[in-house]
Amino acid sequence: MNKKLTRKEKIAQQQQAGQPSKRQQAAELQQQSRSRHWAGLIVAIVAFLVYANTFNHNWALDDWGVIPDNKLTKRGISAIPEIMSTTYRTGMDVSDHTLYRPLSKATFAIEWSISPNNPSLGHFNNVILYALTCFLLFRVMLLCFPRSLFIPFAIALLYASHPLHTEVVANVKSRDEILSMLFFLLTLRSALLYSNGVKGWHLLLMPLCFFAALMSKESAITYLAAVPLAMYFFSEAKGSHYRGVLVSMALPAMLFLLIRASILNQYQTAPYAIVDNHLYAIKDFITQRTSAIYLLGVYLYKHFIPYPLMCDGSYAAFDPAGPGDWKFILSFLAHAGALVYAVRNFKRRDPVTFGILFYFVTISIVSNVLMLIGTNYAERLLFVPSLGWCIVVAVLLDRLAAKVSPSSGNATVPLALTALVVLGFSTLTLARNQDWHDETRLFSTDLKKAPRSAHLRFYVGNHMSAEDYLETLPDSAAIKAAIVEAVAQLDTAIAIWEPYPDAWQRRAYNKYVLNNYPAAEKDFIRALEINPTNPVAHNNYGNLLFNTRRYQEAQQHLEKAVKYNPRYSHAWNNLGSIYGVYGEGARELAMKNPAERDRYLADAKQHWEKAIGYFKKAIEQEGDYAVP
Repeated sequence: MNKKLTRKEKIAQQQQAGQPSKRQQAAELQQQSRSRHWAGLIVAIVAFLVYANTFNHNWALDDWGVIPDNKLTKRGISAIPEIMSTTYRTGMDVSDHTLYRPLSKATFAIEWSISPNNPSLGHFNNVILYALTCFLLFRVMLLCFPRSLFIPFAIALLYASHPLHTEVVANVKSRDEILSMLFFLLTLRSALLYSNGVKGWHLLLMPLCFFAALMSKESAITYLAAVPLAMYFFSEAKGSHYRGVLVSMALPAMLFLLIRASILNQYQTAPYAIVDNHLYAIKDFITQRTSAIYLLGVYLYKHFIPYPLMCDGSYAAFDPAGPGDWKFILSFLAHAGALVYAVRNFKRRDPVTFGILFYFVTISIVSNVLMLIGTNYAERLLFVPSLGWCIVVAVLLDRLAAKVSPSSGNATVPLALTALVVLGFSTLTLARNQDWHDETRLFSTDLKKAPRSAHLRFYVGNHMSAEDYLETLPDSAAIKAAIVEAVAQLDTAIAIWEPYPDAWQRRAYNKYVLNNYPAAEKDFIRALEINPTNPVAHNNYGNLLFNTRRYQEAQQHLEKAVKYNPRYSHAWNNLGSIYGVYGEGARELAMKNPAERDRYLADAKQHWEKAIGYFKKAIEQEGDYAVP
């Protein structure tokens, strides 16, 4: 009969067999949990600190059209139902109805209600959301690499500090990218837990998170492929799991696409402009695509060496690259080599393969290879795909550790290398953040990097002649000098791309402000020849005609302005002024012609009533017009 062992004898027996006791196992699990907790906290702190110097930044670039200059956003929380049922840039003076991102825009409206025209609140929230995203990334990577703390930690640190993300975090408008990534990670987390048999509401939570990602930015549609891909590499998913996840994601995707189509179909959308994407100017399809692949090479290069970074690389910052161009060939070989590696190692479930495929999947829709989009180059488009690069680098660093000390598993070398890279990345990020402090600094810095960018030239000219900027200048001489320099920058923009309607329109306006009416009128006419549906050009030309007492012509252009943009408060107000002049003219005729006095006074009343109606329309769109 076997003697029953005491507790001490069992522990001694386990120690002799080299097995840890339950207490030791519990202690080890507690230590692992503590290490993971601190690692995640470090990631969040790094993400917060590298962008903390953006808190006092101003609005910049695309912020203006979506936040401070957007009449819908400025209505605050009350506008959220309308935000959900209109296009992304509804509320701008310029009509652009190609995007639908209501969730991102709703957050801006909420912030405006809390603290109107306060960019610091927007910047602070961007940094908080980014830190939360990086923390969640670390936790999700722990699910992907449960036996390693180093790999998830390295992935999250590389991601948190990478300078390529500066445009997204430092530019408030790009919160759409952050929210999309955040909700993707929540979707992926639910899918992995569900695939690994963890009980809970994951199959119900997943479609909600994915729908939120789509409502943040349309490119989230690529997650339909990215999530099952991650399940294959990092879970024990069975066929039923794949079916459950795909159905849970397909339903919100179809719902989103139906909603988006119903809203966008209400508007006539103009084709994308060549000045936004220079690939449209390339008529040869092959050269068009080889040039797109070359730009993918630029993107890849900037993952490794993120310098120089620039806010715009549209027409004509980059030259086309034909099939025989070394820039295309080098990029093609790099991407083809990575893809071949991924295909050959797919069945091995190599995490490097996953990183490569994740990069290809998430960049596919914005690469201009499958289809042309609204821009040929934008660093914000790498916000999600860059995760694939971080995974590849972290896994390779871990393998380096195994080669350096295969028996001990010492992570000192890869940790040191990761720390050096993160330190270097953080330094570059902190420096690049300063460029985004305001548009004066951003444009003056980036124009040196892309002097042939028509957009950048336009941005500089537009900024230097904007009321907000002119109000900061000391006197009328400085104001005039700024407007003259703005005209010179717009001259260059037009020289780079002659059929650039916005540049013609803005140059016309500046000449109008300088009282050079004949030259301004020629520019307005050219702007409207290129784009006859531009409401801003019609409104500003109408102003010029009004000031030269050509009231009927002015009326025609102002009516076109509100036709092409029914929310254009300035144009409605100007129409009110036109009919006010008509009314005053009729009143004067009544005073001069007593015999026709009643008829003229009736005309005057009718004109004034129309004027009041137009003024009310202006106030409906923008309450500031109610202030005398």
